[in-house]
Amino acid sequence: MSESLDRDAIVVKYLLKRRGEIVSGEELSFELGISRVALNKRVKKLVERGVPIKSIERKGYILEEEPDVLIPEVIKAYLENPLIGNTIHALEVVDSTNRLAKELAAQGEREGTVIVADYQTAGKGRMGRKWFSPPGKNLYFSVILRPKISPLFLYQATMVASVSVCEVLRQKGVDALIKWPNDIYASGKKLCGVLNEADIKGHGVNFVILGIGINVNIAPEEFPVDIAPIATSIFAQTGRYTNRAKLLAEVLDAMYRWYVKLIAGETASIFNYWRTYNYTIGRRVVVDEGLEGEAVGITPSGELLVRNGDGKLHAIASGDVVVKLNLQK
Repeated sequence: MSESLDRDAIVVKYLLKRRGEIVSGEELSFELGISRVALNKRVKKLVERGVPIKSIERKGYILEEEPDVLIPEVIKAYLENPLIGNTIHALEVVDSTNRLAKELAAQGEREGTVIVADYQTAGKGRMGRKWFSPPGKNLYFSVILRPKISPLFLYQATMVASVSVCEVLRQKGVDALIKWPNDIYASGKKLCGVLNEADIKGHGVNFVILGIGINVNIAPEEFPVDIAPIATSIFAQTGRYTNRAKLLAEVLDAMYRWYVKLIAGETASIFNYWRTYNYTIGRRVVVDEGLEGEAVGITPSGELLVRNGDGKLHAIASGDVVVKLNLQK
């Protein structure tokens, strides 16, 4: 991210911390190390981009409400971590954030880069399915990571994304649960999907792309007829509007905290969280409309363990898993 963009984020962050207060131009310009004239130009550009900063003549600037625009300056203003979100590409429309992230990663884009779009024309989920991506309602973003882990344990990176989203949603009052291998459910319906795509070089990981789609402010009646019975959103669960820019920053900050544990080899806490808020283990499942049984756990390399009616254990590495019945007492 350019120094200019970082300074704009500092302006927003400073006013956010003093939200509802008038901050003098002298104080702000001193904080940024720029002239009052240069500061005024920056504020005008931010206002033009949708940031609700008010200029009070002879007094200074005030931010009366939290900005909710998906632009790098605002997203970075909400961020607290030093890595994930260090560079942000915010687009109005893109075919797929994952497709662009893979392209940038292959060109050497640094770890922590985030691609976020207001609208996807070809968003995709697991197994090549199309992801419902209407504009102005939800969050669609991809994160570039370069973990030094074995390709055998790439599923742990997906777990980092899932537990991060689950943690943030539960903090917002959503009874979120993680369905193997990577979806987030609430009230028995899908709220979020995670798509892990990686580039493997020899015995190592060159990069991994974590694509995340979260249904945020879409009302139940706005879902297409074919997915309405199986999809939900934060709004549908809470009845409250959610600031998408702030939500994105919260997920990225949570992802950083879990990612630090992953690269340090402290995976036990990731597994513990995944198991605690799991939607699959202990339930009857059907895999690819064939194998049916009880999901009893996951292997060290991420396969789902399913015990069928004969008591035989099956390790499922991939496939479409449908949860049929809760067996937990």
